[in-house]
Amino acid sequence: MKRLKVIPLIIFVIALSSLACNFGFGRQETPEEVVPVTTEAVESLQQSAEQAVEGAIQSGDIEIAITEAQLTSLLTFELAERVGDQLSNLQVHLRDGQIELFGDVDTQGISAMVRVVIAVSVDPVGRPVLEVVSSSIGPFPVPGELISEVEVIMNRAFQEKIESMAPNMHIESIIIENGTMTIIGRSK
Repeated sequence: MKRLKVIPLIIFVIALSSLACNFGFGRQETPEEVVPVTTEAVESLQQSAEQAVEGAIQSGDIEIAITEAQLTSLLTFELAERVGDQLSNLQVHLRDGQIELFGDVDTQGISAMVRVVIAVSVDPVGRPVLEVVSSSIGPFPVPGELISEVEVIMNRAFQEKIESMAPNMHIESIIIENGTMTIIGRSK
């Protein structure tokens, strides 16, 4: 079932990649700063979440700080399980109130850079809301209907991850700056 949702994206990437190759468009540049991917970063995130939940039991308040290395590592390992080697060189930057993802999509021998910029907010019931601000595959923008599908999948996955890390949390704010995403909330 999940493979069926990936098929339109793969076809779209192939078509755009072949157009980019034929028309001589250049690749997008990734930021020079490389965020390392390690299992230690994922373990550190899990430990931080557990400590935050333990602190919330005492005070009712919860705060989880997630670094670029932790989020890049977590997403790299999670996506490797879901899409295999179709996505590589994933990088996540947390700057200026936004999440910026870069990576290489490779399918059937055709490769293109993917860039997605995401704004994060909190809805009235205390759930995180991810909204794609911009996205491109190679030099081409991603169509709106595909962005809508991706947003639904991202929101569901992000909410499930937050719920698994900090059950019964009502999020009050999410602050993204200087390479860190801080999620502030309280116990329900």
